[in-house]
Amino acid sequence: MVAPSVSGGFSSIQTKFNAALAQNIPQRCTELAKIIDEHHTKDLHSIYTTLLENIFGFNYYTGWGLKTLNRKTQPVEFNAVKAFLCPGGPMFRLFYKLQSDAFIRYEFPLTCLPMPTRLALQEGAVPVFYSNKLQMLQHGRPANFLSLNAFEFFFFQFAYFMAHPQNHKVMNNWVLPADMLYPCLLEDYLNHFLPVEGEAPTLPNTASPIGSPHSPSHVRQQSPAGPYHHGLSSPYGSPHANVLVRRALISQGVATGDTGVHECWLSESFLQIVTEFWLNQNSLDVTYRDLAQQLKDSFMPSKDHVRIVRMLVKHVHYFSNSVKEVSVTSPYHSPALPPIEELKRAIIPQFVQKKLYAFLRHGFDHWPLDHTFRLMLETWLSYVQPWRYSDHSKPNIPGRDSRDKMSPDKWAQFVADNLLFYTSLFQIFLTRVFRLDLSSPRNAYMLFRVAKVYGQPNLAQVIEDCEGDLCEPVPRMTQVRRHGGRDSLYGEGASFLSPPTTNPAAILRMQCLELESSGFEYKLMFGEETSAAIVQLLQILSQARRTAQTLSQPDDTGTSLLAWMGLGGQTEPTANMGEGEEFGGADLRKLDVHLEQSMHFLCMVFRLDPPATQTVAHLTSAGSCLEADRTLPPECTEGEAGQVLTPRGRYQMMNGLRRFDIGYHGDPELQPIRSYENPALVRALYKVSTLMNQRFSDYLQAMYHRDDLIGRLAHQYLSPPYASPPTRLSPVQAQRRALYSTRPRISFRFLASYQNLGYLLAFLLLAYMFSVGPLKLMLFFLFGLFAYGIIMVVVTYDRWKPLKHRQ
Repeated sequence: MVAPSVSGGFSSIQTKFNAALAQNIPQRCTELAKIIDEHHTKDLHSIYTTLLENIFGFNYYTGWGLKTLNRKTQPVEFNAVKAFLCPGGPMFRLFYKLQSDAFIRYEFPLTCLPMPTRLALQEGAVPVFYSNKLQMLQHGRPANFLSLNAFEFFFFQFAYFMAHPQNHKVMNNWVLPADMLYPCLLEDYLNHFLPVEGEAPTLPNTASPIGSPHSPSHVRQQSPAGPYHHGLSSPYGSPHANVLVRRALISQGVATGDTGVHECWLSESFLQIVTEFWLNQNSLDVTYRDLAQQLKDSFMPSKDHVRIVRMLVKHVHYFSNSVKEVSVTSPYHSPALPPIEELKRAIIPQFVQKKLYAFLRHGFDHWPLDHTFRLMLETWLSYVQPWRYSDHSKPNIPGRDSRDKMSPDKWAQFVADNLLFYTSLFQIFLTRVFRLDLSSPRNAYMLFRVAKVYGQPNLAQVIEDCEGDLCEPVPRMTQVRRHGGRDSLYGEGASFLSPPTTNPAAILRMQCLELESSGFEYKLMFGEETSAAIVQLLQILSQARRTAQTLSQPDDTGTSLLAWMGLGGQTEPTANMGEGEEFGGADLRKLDVHLEQSMHFLCMVFRLDPPATQTVAHLTSAGSCLEADRTLPPECTEGEAGQVLTPRGRYQMMNGLRRFDIGYHGDPELQPIRSYENPALVRALYKVSTLMNQRFSDYLQAMYHRDDLIGRLAHQYLSPPYASPPTRLSPVQAQRRALYSTRPRISFRFLASYQNLGYLLAFLLLAYMFSVGPLKLMLFFLFGLFAYGIIMVVVTYDRWKPLKHRQ
């Protein structure tokens, strides 16, 4: 992205490097692997930055196709790049070589960092993760770049690749992420740096890196009894002890020789980098910025971005749930844990929780109101169900029932430590549901997914118990106070050696302060306001279900000729839900099931009685009433500019219950060209018929109103006068319609239909096969036309007599 801070001289390696980049991808990877293995650190340092820019497509390079290479369509290129970038491959050997020299550093511009981090640096609040990476210029001003080692520089670019503006705009929609290169590389990196089984990777024969203040090796937990059971019964450990250790590490600023830190440094650094770029793009605390600045700085992730976040969440659960149980033999002795075990206990509360909450909260607030929100929804549901990812040897299978896995004894602490994920995000989801068309199968399925998750046994009770703890009064000795900008859970006059409080109310209130922005007001999920919203939602679901059952009934009013003759059955019912979505009978039946199950789970979770529902037989008998109700306009009120839809009227339109009568009331000859018509032929025939109507208008009108056989035949061959419905028209429009729509006219538009053209072509082909000449064909055509008129006159004679008497 920028030139390295330590310049390297050009040598023969530059010539080989440029020649390798000119090859195709498989040959390029082979040549680059030879260069990496044959040259020394100083030579490789001079090409490292250019190589990464070429791989990821930065600085006007096209890239190697990390976002487009597919395992099935491009297997050779896919396998070559994957082997080059995978753990243990040539790229890992390259930055491990460069990592051995502590003086080799690379510059990463601050403008590529997430917006919350840039704002913090501008205000002088340096995040701890960047404390040993930010360079200071004269007068104490920070430089406009970070100084990174080779390992950090590679993964900074790997993580930034998903958030890069260019890739963010053109990112493909990964239908099957398992076949795409970037998700496959991410899966390999997660298994390598966060192994569910085995030890964490270490740097081969390199100097020890500077310990990160976040390293769990420095933050020893008290009485580790499980993956979500900490000494404070909260996910944050001892806040003051952590602060003291972090300040000591920052003040030292030297490399540490702790083998535990050395062991977990790679895993911790990788995790912090990906969570920084993928989850920390938006901040919830925007009170200091105006609306225009908020819109400018807002980052909306792509669908593929959300997919990799879900991959990260699922693997983090597998990694954290693989923690080994430790037996405590003495209350005065805390056994030393391996660094990888401490990382498993600290990964969610210290690295993932806060950033993921901001990521989901921003997505819930700003994602478009369409079916693509399901990606964000599934990421949220994956995080709040860690019991689905407890056994890595048996991965979760979509559709498998996992409702019996939620054990309160094992997972109640996780729910308490992440209460806002279960309550606050659910309430925001409710506000989205009220703005969705629940008669759409995709929207109904999203609501069904959430209702089914919350309907798992014991989950609702655990959430309610946690809310009960939150409402308990906090004793004066354990009130949450601010000391130096940080929360305190210690009593007045207590020292840092005193045990912290275990009051659940204080811990949950501290969680709200940590995750939410200032001014946040917690609303009880099982309070009156949410219960009233659920009651209203149940009524909407009941009405949407009635609509779905009506749409799923087969339409026997428009049976075809084959069905009338007994040669065909009733067609499968279909419905158009707007936005180009058309669903068949199977989807409509699933819609009814999903709506019914959503009502069942919501009533069970919130202990509500189901709304009065109508039986299917009653719905069938009332089908005609519903169909008649559809013809009515939606509910409106008179405003200054005319009629304005009421909230009920908007809901009626969204769910297809009522609609405005919108139709074409102009000249029938000027209707829009249909898809079954030839556009050029429609225009040509319109010009011909218009010319004839203008020349013979009076003659056609006189002939049309005759009472003899000629008048009756004219009724069959000419288009009748157009009687427009009563609508408001301007004087010019009224005069034009009176001129052209009150006279009978000739219309040739039916000849522009592809179906009629096919019949005419078949007729000509048949005449050619029987050697019928043009003159005979013309006479036969005129005779057939005259015979058609005579037959239609005889058939419509009964309708002609009343019309004659009225005239």
